[in-house]
Amino acid sequence: MGDEATRERFGVRDLVLIALLAAAGGVLSTYIGYLGNLINRLVGVPFGAGQLIAGLHIVWALLARLLIERFGAGTLTGVLKGAVEFLSGGTHGVIVVFVSLVEGLLVDFGMGILRRRSLVLTMIAGAVASASNVFVFQAIYFSGVSIRFILAMAGLALVSGATFGGYLAWDVERLLVISRIVHRTERPARVGRRSGLRSLGTLLLVFALLGGGVFYYVAVYDPFAAPDEARITGAAAEASYTFRYADWSGREMTVYTEMRGSSTYIPPRDYTGVSLVDVLDAAQPGPGATTVRVIADDGYEAAFEWAAVRSNREILLTLDDERLRLVAPGYDGSYWVRRVTRVAIE
Repeated sequence: MGDEATRERFGVRDLVLIALLAAAGGVLSTYIGYLGNLINRLVGVPFGAGQLIAGLHIVWALLARLLIERFGAGTLTGVLKGAVEFLSGGTHGVIVVFVSLVEGLLVDFGMGILRRRSLVLTMIAGAVASASNVFVFQAIYFSGVSIRFILAMAGLALVSGATFGGYLAWDVERLLVISRIVHRTERPARVGRRSGLRSLGTLLLVFALLGGGVFYYVAVYDPFAAPDEARITGAAAEASYTFRYADWSGREMTVYTEMRGSSTYIPPRDYTGVSLVDVLDAAQPGPGATTVRVIADDGYEAAFEWAAVRSNREILLTLDDERLRLVAPGYDGSYWVRRVTRVAIE
């Protein structure tokens, strides 16, 4: 009985593995969200297409469950990953902890259906866990998106969860065991030629993601930017400077408007902030200015025509939860950039 109780507890090795996987997943989650934004822009939609890589968010819980083979490994990894993502400045706020909890639970239940390890079962568990984020976010925010669009996003997440989640986790776990980085009690299967080529593809994908993550955190993401500041720069800005909201006290204006987005609607209300055109005029835009790009700390951006910004004083930079946010009356909600850290005049 004592031996059975011991087997049910997580050992030090298990907890270290869970902590490492959760930390990696939490830190890289912002980068994965950035990749999702890039996919949305390539497809030409404000959101949704990024679910193509949603499986990368749950690969960590799947990998933990494969390596540890104990119920709770996926859940604990998911919760810790969500906490790391939240504490490192994730754009979804504390809600991401609950989303990751649900994903981890589904991984544990899905992979616990059978005693025998199975690639197919791992892919199914990954697909269901990945798709759950779509329904959890919709349930929390009550965004009013059509059911067909929700199902389309869930479908993309299902495919991604099966491939970038389940299949990738299965292959990475296998590589870790074969290379003896981690130890399993049973002997690993022999690697054939075709299997080796598949593993090479997995390694290339892993290194590409890690390399892209390093570049993103060095060149794009700015976690240390002051919450009420934004750099005003660009090829068409003759006097680049740092905008500080507090320095513009007494120059704010108030607009009454609604935010109507593809996924969220906020009824009309008052917004008080500094007119974007005043902020840009202080940077002395040159005659060649054509575009204004408003950029968030995670790399998300919205582009406006300079002439449209110039003629609309109601586009504001305001404070939302002590961080800069753009209020853009008349524009889709995807243009209302949150956590603004840079505005480029080009």
